[in-house]
Amino acid sequence: MKTQHTFTTLFFLKKDKQTNGNAPLYAKITVNGQFTHLSAKRRLAISDWNQKQQKISGDSDHQNDVREKMRTLSGEINQAYDEIRYAKQPLTAEAIKAKVEGTDEQQHSLKDLLDYHNQELGKLLSEGTMKNYYTSERFLYEFLQAKRKKKNLILAQLDYKFITDFGLFLRLRTPDKGQRPCTNNTVMKHMERLKKLIGIAIKNNWMSHDPFENFKRHMVKRDRESLDEQELQRFANAIVFAPGHLIVQDMFLFSCYTGLGYAEVCRFNLSHLSRDKDGNMWLEMTRKKTFSTTEQKFQVLLLPEALELIEKYQNHPVSLQGGVVFPFYSNQVTNRYIKLIVQAAKIEKKVSFHTARHTFATTITLENGISIESVAHMLGHASIRTTQIYAKVRMKKVANEMLALQSKMHPRVKMVG
Repeated sequence: MKTQHTFTTLFFLKKDKQTNGNAPLYAKITVNGQFTHLSAKRRLAISDWNQKQQKISGDSDHQNDVREKMRTLSGEINQAYDEIRYAKQPLTAEAIKAKVEGTDEQQHSLKDLLDYHNQELGKLLSEGTMKNYYTSERFLYEFLQAKRKKKNLILAQLDYKFITDFGLFLRLRTPDKGQRPCTNNTVMKHMERLKKLIGIAIKNNWMSHDPFENFKRHMVKRDRESLDEQELQRFANAIVFAPGHLIVQDMFLFSCYTGLGYAEVCRFNLSHLSRDKDGNMWLEMTRKKTFSTTEQKFQVLLLPEALELIEKYQNHPVSLQGGVVFPFYSNQVTNRYIKLIVQAAKIEKKVSFHTARHTFATTITLENGISIESVAHMLGHASIRTTQIYAKVRMKKVANEMLALQSKMHPRVKMVG
């Protein structure tokens, strides 16, 4: 019966690990273009090895020992190949290596990797970040069940076709009730998380190849939505009657005037405030996307609108009990209330709590002449490039700058009409 697999074994010396002219001997096992290296646990003089002919010159006891080891190892590799094919198991270079080494029962699977990440490394990530990883995990299992008719997969079987098929599955997937279809950028985010997971597997020596090696990530650049001055005023003046709606309205406005994200507003307390020698009140916090040591500290000079909101809530019973300034609701409830306030304000844009952070970056700061370097610092960004994504420049800022240039260059020219 003609095989459907390509399979080769070649021996070679790892010359980058040579010592005194001797280098370790390895077998390169290749199956269907994917390869892995298996140590022969022998060293050989580089001058004694003919790579093209796969032969050892000389007839010393050591050379004969290495020659015999090559014959034995080659036989073990071929036997492992035949056994895996006969058992109709997934045939990969890693599977052959595992069987030769006697560790085939310890091959790590995709489930092993996901469980390790969630239970161990997940302790270092924020709740919001882990929520995204759980969604990617759910989609991976859906993909396996729908397209591969499996509940799990050994990591050695993850190849370029797997990740491209997974990306296609996400794009064509029928969303659950209440969910939106995956856009290009959403798909790329899921692929980015899968790539990070595979990177962990490679570092742990659970995989020898990177299926993302030839994968090109393509994000569609879009302007981030924010409220302009009129919309911000309408949001602030929207009449709400439920106490919870009023709290959410004020939290959103506080974010618009400080740039804090939802999690930061929820943990904001009076210990984050300080006054400089000129009497100005500053807010100082640390952005916590992870529990690592790469946290980004930032300071914001508080505007009068923000100070008024702090005074309004700092003695609120719920705030005093919780040790924070603002009483708050869950992110889901908060965004639901924001939608109701947006409807009352007759704002047509799609608004979430994060829109307030974008509003601070554009309407409150950049459009009023604050430098992008200062805005990046207040937002807690390590790179100005990140700030440029948040901060779109609208016609007002362009018009103001061009009119100032026009006045400087042509002070005597007057507009007609």
